[in-house]
Amino acid sequence: MTVTVLMDIPLRADTADVDAAFLHDLPATAGFPGNELTEVLSDESRPGTLTLLTRWASGAAYDEYVAWRRTPEGATRLPDIAAGPPSVRRFSSRLSFDET
Repeated sequence: MTVTVLMDIPLRADTADVDAAFLHDLPATAGFPGNELTEVLSDESRPGTLTLLTRWASGAAYDEYVAWRRTPEGATRLPDIAAGPPSVRRFSSRLSFDET
């Protein structure tokens, strides 16, 4: 079952190049087995926060990704840009409408 994850990341005010951290980290996320979508979203009403949207083929694929990110090889630059811990929301698909 497909899993969608939203990670809201509060940004440090003193970070000059937020995109550099994402450009460093997210190719590995996008290429991780089971990843179907990786996108960074901005909300005009919350300029100090970015949202990372990822979609996974299964909950197990996402869990494997999270476990890998906790290893030295999977470490990210998120601490360089985050003002605090991100909030993570995990969703399972309930209904889906395909436009094709």
